[in-house]
Amino acid sequence: MTIEIKNVAHGSISNQGSSKPAGAIDSNRQSHGNSIKSSANSDRVSLTASATQLSALEEQINSLPIVDIDRVTETRHALASGAHQINPDSTADSLLAIERAFAQKG
Repeated sequence: MTIEIKNVAHGSISNQGSSKPAGAIDSNRQSHGNSIKSSANSDRVSLTASATQLSALEEQINSLPIVDIDRVTETRHALASGAHQINPDSTADSLLAIERAFAQKG
């Protein structure tokens, strides 16, 4: 059995099936006199353009940092120097708006 997969990142394919190679004979079935013939046909898998594009986008997303360190540093500096003032009323209004949005979806 031949499997040809192109444009897929190394390590992004996992074996979810049996650990036996294709065409392997199950020893339990062989011992009962049953035989399994391996197929002479080759199996092929082809990925659509959309699947290939999704794979590329996934790689790009995975390469992005989880936290924007520059923004965190800038915010810390602004808070420490007093350049950024926290407005509790505005913060509370924003939190309430978020809660209302969640309540409407639920």
